[in-house]
Amino acid sequence: MITAEPMASDHGGVTAIVPTWNSAARLERSLEGIGRNLRPRRIIVVDRASEDATVDIALRHGATVINDTKSLGSARMKGIKESDTEWVAFIDDDISLPEGFIEDLMDRADWNVGAVQGAVRSVHEPYRDMLTHSYEKRFGDKGTYDLGPGDRGLTSATLIRRALIEDLDLADMDTWEDWLMTQKVIGSGYRWVVSRPFVDHFHPQEDLARKGGWNAAGILNLGRTGRMPLQQALRWYLDTLFEVPGNAVRLSVRYHDPRQFIFQMRLMAHIMMAPRHLIGHVPRLPRTA
Repeated sequence: MITAEPMASDHGGVTAIVPTWNSAARLERSLEGIGRNLRPRRIIVVDRASEDATVDIALRHGATVINDTKSLGSARMKGIKESDTEWVAFIDDDISLPEGFIEDLMDRADWNVGAVQGAVRSVHEPYRDMLTHSYEKRFGDKGTYDLGPGDRGLTSATLIRRALIEDLDLADMDTWEDWLMTQKVIGSGYRWVVSRPFVDHFHPQEDLARKGGWNAAGILNLGRTGRMPLQQALRWYLDTLFEVPGNAVRLSVRYHDPRQFIFQMRLMAHIMMAPRHLIGHVPRLPRTA
């Protein structure tokens, strides 16, 4: 474990947990937003043996750095075990938190709320427009909506009551570990709330199709590990695959952009190749990301 001096904070109730891997190109922006708009008691960076300046940047921002090379799920749980606050905030290393983030989410954290998720949207069009429209449709006049059993919450910019998830075993989960957290929170009788404010996700646009394939593999992994009935996992995987051709046509027409068709075909190829993640060693992110 590597520890720097703790950063100054005016909010003592939250620990930030940030999984990283070769994140030097994006981590500075993420940590700046965490310090300014989350103001945690502590930042815990869980690093996957980065070969760039990731650890140096984390230490410069006053973070505690611990290591995990097993899986994304394992990294998240190591952060949980290292924390001691009632609430933890999972913040991805390519997220920029908006002003007022902690105040807005804590305002939603009633006694029966187990998690409050910020409305994360891509910085790239047309995905930003699509996600904004989808969120606004569900928000309506309330500005929030609840997830139900079977829904997938995200842990890109999310506050969670630590006690609700600290006993989860996610060591064999490199994606969809957030789905298991969602089921645990809701199954414990608490609400999982999705809320404004909007949160910027500044991920590399060129990696979107590959990430789609990785997420499809995560669905299959839920079935393989017995966390979801195999028949249901296969159905979800096939639904994900078969919706791509329709999206290719719809998005190309809607945005008058043939590149959307090309992207959707690339996405389809990655989804079709998703099973290879379950039978061989395929890195979850590019080593240069």
